[in-house]
Amino acid sequence: MNLGPITHPALDFFLLGFIAASSLVAGLFFLKFWKSTRDSLFLAFLIFFVTQGFTNAAILGLPHPNQGNVAVFAIRLLSVLVVLAAILAKNIAKD
Repeated sequence: MNLGPITHPALDFFLLGFIAASSLVAGLFFLKFWKSTRDSLFLAFLIFFVTQGFTNAAILGLPHPNQGNVAVFAIRLLSVLVVLAAILAKNIAKD
């Protein structure tokens, strides 16, 4: 009895939408923290979560959301590099 992969497009859209909304909410928390402290690390995480939220929302508009997209991965990579740069800058500033 070989069932093969089980795909539910409605579930994919629901989960991508939930992840996008959750990322944007996390971004709002980091905006609040950044406004009160003006710490660059909070700003980097704000950029990261907002970027992740918007790219997940953009994936919903693609014809095949389960397939990779080079542009989306490049944007996500840049957001991760922003966080990495902020962490390195914070650690270098301590020395």
